[in-house]
Amino acid sequence: MITVTNKVIFLPKSGGGINKENQLSANVQGTLKKMIVKVKKLKTDQDIKVLLTGGYKDYTVEVTPKDAKIASKIIGMLKSKK
Repeated sequence: MITVTNKVIFLPKSGGGINKENQLSANVQGTLKKMIVKVKKLKTDQDIKVLLTGGYKDYTVEVTPKDAKIASKIIGMLKSKK
């Protein structure tokens, strides 16, 4: 079973007009939510915990246990693609 804890900080939606930073934050948040759903659907016999921390521009992915067979795949799926 894979447990994902998302502690990435995003900007709130802007009230008026389009702010580039708020739009970037919303895009990253949407992409990350989709990838978290895909990670949770992965089949594994181990209990794996994934912790996402940081901000929307740069966040880190920590997988416990690190020596799990699927750990590198999870990190690859969730890493920031900039």
